Amino acid sequence: METRVRTAAGDAEFEGYLAQTRHAFGKVPYDHATLRANGVTAVAVRGEEVLGGGLFLPFAQHFGGRPVPSGGVAWLAVAPWERGAGLARRLTEEGTERLRGEHGAVLACAWTPAPGVYRRWGWESAAVASGYALDPAQLPPPAPGFETVLPDGTACARLRERLAPDWNGPLRRPDWWRGWKQRTTEGALTVGVAREGEREPCGDGPGGSRGGGSHGGHLAGYATVTVEPYRPWGVAAVVHDFWHDGLDALPALLAAVSARSPQVRQIRFRRSVLPRANALQWVLDQYAVREEGWYPWVLRLLDIRRALEARGWDPQPRGDVGLEVVSPQGKSAPYALTFEEGLMHVQRGSRPSARTVRLPSTTLAAWYAGGLPLRHAARLGMADGDARDLALLDALAAGPAPWLPESF
Repeated sequence: METRVRTAAGDAEFEGYLAQTRHAFGKVPYDHATLRANGVTAVAVRGEEVLGGGLFLPFAQHFGGRPVPSGGVAWLAVAPWERGAGLARRLTEEGTERLRGEHGAVLACAWTPAPGVYRRWGWESAAVASGYALDPAQLPPPAPGFETVLPDGTACARLRERLAPDWNGPLRRPDWWRGWKQRTTEGALTVGVAREGEREPCGDGPGGSRGGGSHGGHLAGYATVTVEPYRPWGVAAVVHDFWHDGLDALPALLAAVSARSPQVRQIRFRRSVLPRANALQWVLDQYAVREEGWYPWVLRLLDIRRALEARGWDPQPRGDVGLEVVSPQGKSAPYALTFEEGLMHVQRGSRPSARTVRLPSTTLAAWYAGGLPLRHAARLGMADGDARDLALLDALAAGPAPWLPESF
């Protein structure tokens, strides 16, 4: 009997997909009703049996300082007895094609412990994530001039939107994102710090510097924190979201996190909450920080021309170069790139010349995210071209480093 891959036809097929996530992960997606309502669900069906599925979430991501239409692949699951038959790839292609056709996505990302599988489908690792843990007793005292506040969602969003374009990967979070995260992080408290005399409206509580409200200026940092038991006694403050606008605000924000409970014995940053190149090394007097490696997020350009034109680029380089992109199946697609003042124009179909850089589509994705300079890729045998052209494209992509602080 034929196995079909399609959008979930109704509640019964969606429940069949959830059963497969229990097989694969031992649990179902958090608040899956919200994800289903705001995303795309693809399922693999044979007869009336659901053999697998995945959730595909539309959003925008910052690349080169500009929001790029994108989407995320989440909770991809295939029945154990059907693995190895290509269903995961078919589901991913169905879901990302829906993101592209219905939501205008030009690229997609996913968290995965199996980047090699995705690599065979044309995806590549953008950056590896880590979690961090530290002892609050070893924190330096915060600088004077900061006070703890309880910021509201508007203030947090304003700060995050101001800082996110400095990285490649952070989401421009959809309207439903905040409510979804609140439901999936039960008991979370969002604390913030403001420079004295530079406070803005915060929270729904009474006015005052430490209750809920404050006025004027802007938020300097915020963190969303839950607590978990810590052996042999006490609790760990678990950080789920963490943004600050300067190094001077960091000790004050860490102090606010450690004050989440009088029994905090450890501050734990969940995977990807901090970038790999984080600021802890420049603020701690003693770097007694434990890093726990996680797996990478991977990226694929669904529409190469539109993705290149949507991204922001360094405004200094100007010129043109040919680009030949090779798919995992060995098919080549030529492009002509022309760029100046941070913008790129891409023409499909020009003939390769002596000034053509030849890349696998996977290398292109990693370079696009700022995770793999082409000069390094050439040393690894992952790119081919004149050294001057490779350096020109690397200068074009200089700037933000890759970081995906959201998990889904």
